[in-house]
Amino acid sequence: MVGSLDSRKVRGWQRRMARFQEARQSVTEFCRREGVSAPSFYQWRKRLAQRPRPAEEAGDFRPVRLVNPASVAVQLPGGTQLHVPTWNRRALRLVIDTVARADAQRTGGGRC
Repeated sequence: MVGSLDSRKVRGWQRRMARFQEARQSVTEFCRREGVSAPSFYQWRKRLAQRPRPAEEAGDFRPVRLVNPASVAVQLPGGTQLHVPTWNRRALRLVIDTVARADAQRTGGGRC
């Protein structure tokens, strides 16, 4: 397992860790129920904690903040601020489509 981790394994362990958070069980009991060893659980918990998180979790995107009822302001990580009029549906759609397309290209897929 040199280099990057298998993305299916990573997603599987991410889901397992989410189940663990919900389970409210000891690690030993949870691992027995899941059919995995406790050392594997601890190893994956450490690996996942060290991995960069996806953009929406890592904070690459900021929440949209209403400036006034007539527009939406979007603050980009580099400091750029967009003010999009909400009454102009065409402009709003163009901004959303452009950002979605750029995000899909950056993440290597997705739908646009």
